[in-house]
Amino acid sequence: MDLNKEEEKQYEDDDYISPSQASKLVNVARTTINYWIRNYGLKTKKSPGGRYKILYSDFKAFLKFNSKNQGVKIRRSTAKYKIAIIDSAKSYQDNYSSWLSDEYEVRVINNISKGLRNLKRFKPNIIIFEVALENNADGFKVLEDIKNEISLGSSIVFVISKKYDEEDVVRGFELGVRDYVKKPIGKNELKARIKNILRNIIG
Repeated sequence: MDLNKEEEKQYEDDDYISPSQASKLVNVARTTINYWIRNYGLKTKKSPGGRYKILYSDFKAFLKFNSKNQGVKIRRSTAKYKIAIIDSAKSYQDNYSSWLSDEYEVRVINNISKGLRNLKRFKPNIIIFEVALENNADGFKVLEDIKNEISLGSSIVFVISKKYDEEDVVRGFELGVRDYVKKPIGKNELKARIKNILRNIIG
């Protein structure tokens, strides 16, 4: 894949670029750059604000290597962000899936006991999580397990819960959730919050 010559002139090898800048260099969607980061090993660092930054020399090396590897689909302009839903109530599972599936790859995690394993396989960008789980399961313990799983380190947890007093909200943020809102949530608000999370993280 060739670099855009006009864009390329702006950078030196030791410069850091954002996913948005990288996308302009190779004329692909920004979601494609994020897909390369998560699935093809494009090296990044994170800024103090949590945004990805890519060393320009690493980006060129990545393009050179993968252009030679015919097994890698280096152009994926239609790549979708992945969203996992962990909520015991089927009505909420159905609503969230219906509202989001046109823009994102959505998967419902039904079996809480195997939830961590299924999340590791799916590698979601965002996990929509209800801390009030069925069968008296400790939602905060599940949340803590998710946040401690190294392979899910880049997954963002967004809590939407009926369990919403000050202590719960504070505990959620202390465990590293990105957002914590009270049920019920409407379609437009959910989609707006998801877009805002991605906008702030991906840059």
